[in-house]
Amino acid sequence: MEVQVEGADEFARASYAKICQDTFRDLGVRTSIDHTYLYLNPLEHRFLISVKIGRVASPLKVRDVTQAERDKLKISDEKYAPKLLAVLWDSYGARVQQVGRLEIGLKLDEKEFEVVKELVVYDPREDLIARILDGIDRILPEGARVRYPLPSPSRVTILASEDPIPEEWKRRAEEMVRALENHV
Repeated sequence: MEVQVEGADEFARASYAKICQDTFRDLGVRTSIDHTYLYLNPLEHRFLISVKIGRVASPLKVRDVTQAERDKLKISDEKYAPKLLAVLWDSYGARVQQVGRLEIGLKLDEKEFEVVKELVVYDPREDLIARILDGIDRILPEGARVRYPLPSPSRVTILASEDPIPEEWKRRAEEMVRALENHV
């Protein structure tokens, strides 16, 4: 993971680069991040952090964590059992019964049974984004609680300040992120 810090003085840039590395390592997401950009402007109390997401495992579907038999599923990876059951109950309600610890009975027609196999049980990207946001909260200065997110499919970006964020700064942040998209 590459970390780029701009603004402030040399000591602050080096400190924040280390904080980013350590925080994302501690959260176990460093290998899924390609690049982190941090802009510090302590005089105006403005801080921008943009994290470019790298490779993330594909979502796990019902067929990935179970063995399908007619009218039942045998769970092959127990750690996904609670999420699997929640997805199935949300979709099919009482027609889904937990028969045993690792066995689920289904009262579905053949077409529905094929659809069940393709339902997403766990999307690692959602978990990754939650952990990146946790890291961003730890990295940004404690007083910078006014947040402006800049949505992007490949980045998690937050502009933060101690004060309300003026439109001018929102536009500047959007320009910075566009420049990052084109260069990093």
